[in-house]
Amino acid sequence: MAGHYDRLTLYPGQLGIPEVAMLGCYNYARARDRLIPHTHPGCLEICYLAKGTQLYSVGNREYVLTGGDIFVTFPGERHSTGESPEEKGHLYWVIIKIPSKAGPFLNCSRKDASILAQQLLSMPRRHFAGEPELKTILDNIIATHKGGRNPLKHVMIQNKFVEFLLRVIACSHRQFNPGISPAISALLRQIESNPQETFPVGELASRAGLSVPRFKTRFKSEVGIPPAEYVMRCKIDAAKKLLSQPGANVTAISYELNFSSSQYFATVVRRYLGCTPRDLVRKASQAKAGEKRIPAASRS
Repeated sequence: MAGHYDRLTLYPGQLGIPEVAMLGCYNYARARDRLIPHTHPGCLEICYLAKGTQLYSVGNREYVLTGGDIFVTFPGERHSTGESPEEKGHLYWVIIKIPSKAGPFLNCSRKDASILAQQLLSMPRRHFAGEPELKTILDNIIATHKGGRNPLKHVMIQNKFVEFLLRVIACSHRQFNPGISPAISALLRQIESNPQETFPVGELASRAGLSVPRFKTRFKSEVGIPPAEYVMRCKIDAAKKLLSQPGANVTAISYELNFSSSQYFATVVRRYLGCTPRDLVRKASQAKAGEKRIPAASRS
């Protein structure tokens, strides 16, 4: 990301582009609070996840993004991260005001503006694979905004936004195929089934019959995140289940999942989930106590 910050938000007055309601990005080293349900009336939101994973919820459906994915919410749609936090990772979002009638849009002619708006609203899917150039474009917009005075700054930013939108539209029409090979799929099943294992990258590469550099490249290309990150996320998923059980012992679970100490376990859980292991145990206990207070007939 251009500059050194973990979150940045730019608005129309800063960008000089009234059609862009917001350009934002974050590069979190640990999870933050969940994104509460909200809508953007008259606006289309495009999220590009450069690194990490993130869950989004629209209606009754959940979508899990991995590095390189795009996620779109259309005007007025209620969306959130469900019960999940904003995860550690690198995410960009662009909120575009869609014109309600034929008129100027990002300095395009009326005819081209109408076609562009129609293409944005008729993208065939909301979750699809993006391309690395999208990050380059967005970083360039941020760098141009933060750069020195330039009489052409707004023109440059405007053209970059048009290029970004055209690339997103093109990506939405490509076949969305995760393309996970049988060899990598087999490794994923092993990792998911054995969260107590450490799975060194060298060992995984050997099982796949690849050199370590080639394995890392191929794994990230197919899965969306590096292998070590995937192993750790599987441990965290297992930790969530174990910590929700009655009488859960944080220290015992940390060693069961092969963490070097309960302190390191707590640090990692907080990084990924935005809370401590004891918070999860407490929440599960409170939920259980609430169930006991409700008469059985009321729950039927």
